[in-house]
Amino acid sequence: MGITEDANRVNTLRSYLNFKSRIEITDGRIFHGTFVCVDKQKNIILAQAEEYRQGKEMDDAFYPVMTSFSTDEKRLVGLIMIPGKHLVKVEVEDLDII
Repeated sequence: MGITEDANRVNTLRSYLNFKSRIEITDGRIFHGTFVCVDKQKNIILAQAEEYRQGKEMDDAFYPVMTSFSTDEKRLVGLIMIPGKHLVKVEVEDLDII
């Protein structure tokens, strides 16, 4: 990978700043928010983010009180950092379609 390729990728990421984004992570949660930052480890920061949970059973040590939830469940989380190692899918709103 050359310097030119890296520069093109950085410019592409810069062009996504302040766009609405949708991020899916490994545990099935989905976050919608404004893309404000990414680093070398692919950690992503979203502002004004909302968390949406998939409709599946959750019964483990991480969610001790919650045994299930519906697909319609969402909550405002505000400013959030999503670790790169948990990313499954990242989508950015395409304003050219509107």
